[in-house]
Formats: sequence, structure tokens, C-alpha cells
Amino acid sequence: MAMTQAQAVEQLNKTNETLVKVSNETDALLKEIEKLNQALADAGGPGSPITPELEAAIHAVDTRAHAIDELVGDVPQPEG
Repeated sequence: MAMTQAQAVEQLNKTNETLVKVSNETDALLKEIEKLNQALADAGGPGSPITPELEAAIHAVDTRAHAIDELVGDVPQPEG
């Protein structure tokens, strides 16, 4: 069944709303990761060792978040 233009517009608008939500969530997660990294840096102090497990966990989260950020480009906020 063919989609009408009105149905296509409606579907595209819904898709855009979802993309905006994903983009906002990704931005919030990246900011949270930055806060956690700073808190770890502040808590440990200069030259304080961290466990290999903690370093691996930080790296895994950072890598995944940046990969998602690359996939989800910045979506302009809807006007209105």
C-alpha cells in the first residue's frame, strides 16, 4: 500500500522527534562521562594509580559513547 505525502510527513516528523531525543540523551551521557572522568581525576590526585579494571571500564564507556556520538549526528532542535 502506497503512503500518502501526508502520511510520509507525519512519519518523518515522528522520526525526527525520536532522533532529537536520542541526540539529547547522547549529549547528556557524554556530559555525565566527562563529570565522572573529572571526579576520578580529582579523587585520585596527580599520579595516583588506578586499577586496570577501572581503567578498562572508563575506556569502554568512553569508546562506546564516542562511537554512538559519531553515529548520531547533531540533530537541529524543532522550532516552536
